Amino acid sequence: MALLYKYLSPEPTKDGITLPLLVLKTMRLSATNPCAFNDPFEVRPWFNQIRHNHAARTQESFHKQVMGIDHSLVMGRSMAEIPTENASGFGEHLNKRFRDEIGRRFRVLCLSENPKSVLMWGHYTQAHAGIVLGIDTDVSGFNQGMKSNGFEVLYSEDRSKTKLPLAFYQSPSVEMFDLRGNLVNHPDQEVESDGGLVIPFSEYRRQVEQAEINALSIKAKDWHYEQEVRYIYKLPEHSSQLVFENKRHFVSIPPQALREIIFGFRADPNLVRSVVGLFREGKIGNPRLMYAECHPNLYEVKPQETGAQYLLDYFQTVLPSM
Repeated sequence: MALLYKYLSPEPTKDGITLPLLVLKTMRLSATNPCAFNDPFEVRPWFNQIRHNHAARTQESFHKQVMGIDHSLVMGRSMAEIPTENASGFGEHLNKRFRDEIGRRFRVLCLSENPKSVLMWGHYTQAHAGIVLGIDTDVSGFNQGMKSNGFEVLYSEDRSKTKLPLAFYQSPSVEMFDLRGNLVNHPDQEVESDGGLVIPFSEYRRQVEQAEINALSIKAKDWHYEQEVRYIYKLPEHSSQLVFENKRHFVSIPPQALREIIFGFRADPNLVRSVVGLFREGKIGNPRLMYAECHPNLYEVKPQETGAQYLLDYFQTVLPSM
């Protein structure tokens, strides 16, 4: 049984209690809209000069045919002549449709394989004042979304794996919809691809869908310390696996899936008392209770298992005396 871990900051919530306590009282975790991730590079696809030029030329050609305007994007010259790095806003505008679609259709639960990361404890538990939950995601009743065991995040030095097909940037769009918003393109419809090749529309859609998954499961190499595993939920297909409340989606934690609760050494004794109370009332299953210490000779957080009463004594008496 391999556990995955959720780091929780003791920040206050709109419900008037801290986030760890709210999570444990409701036994559910937030499934996040990917467009709300804290890294702005996420869900932003790779964009190069070829895609820039293709978008500019097809838009300008369309405007020329419809309105007789030679240079509809930049006065007096073609947008295709401008280096992509000097016109980042152009790419942002073109890729907005992709990001909006991801935000509309996906929710993501982010977990980690490592409960001992100094950086994770520092960044995500408000400097060791929060808690970390150890969750067995293989337990029956834990809804896994698109893939059992989740998607292990790939950490990369560049963004080229999140690449949309060339035809995505064509104007007018190659995608045609009926009044209900369903795609109506024939699978064998030919669309332009890189290098002047032609691919069927079905392959184009496969590439778009792969780019969506890549955008949700690839991050900059700088984040490798997170050792992240993501459970991805597609809407509306996986709506029944999620709890929807106050315009947000949540993943329920079956009590038997909660295996560990690790308290940061700066956790407030009131938080510890509240969680121990839930534990003693049998409302959060039977997880192992632990407190975290600084490892004596490694840059590593060291969890120590203990009982409920000693945990209370440790935070109320032992730590204040140290």
